[in-house]
Amino acid sequence: MIIAGLITAGLAALVHVFIFYLESVAWEGERARALFRTGSVEEARATKFLAFNQGFYNLILALLALIGIVFAALGQTQTGIVLALAGTGSMLAAAVVLFLSSPPHRSAALKQGALPLVAVLALSIGLAV
Repeated sequence: MIIAGLITAGLAALVHVFIFYLESVAWEGERARALFRTGSVEEARATKFLAFNQGFYNLILALLALIGIVFAALGQTQTGIVLALAGTGSMLAAAVVLFLSSPPHRSAALKQGALPLVAVLALSIGLAV
């Protein structure tokens, strides 16, 4: 179960690296504007600083999970699981907040939170057995 949890944590991290890219690098681009419904380039520019900052939160959570996977791969299993759980648990918490606070973004919250949920469950079960 731990291996499945770490693999899922890695996939969740990749999703969050992509979100980082969209929010912090490509915010004014056509793809990001369509995905986040920010309107024109000028309208996106008005929220660029907020998106840039939020993107780095996503990157930090992804790095936390990825560092956990590296620790686990190097034989520091407990440390790796704790770090991966911290990263994916935070991703899941952020998705829950988005789901509860913004009905128009519930679909995005479900997509953002599905892999972290599976990772948290698998890692938790793996620790319990």
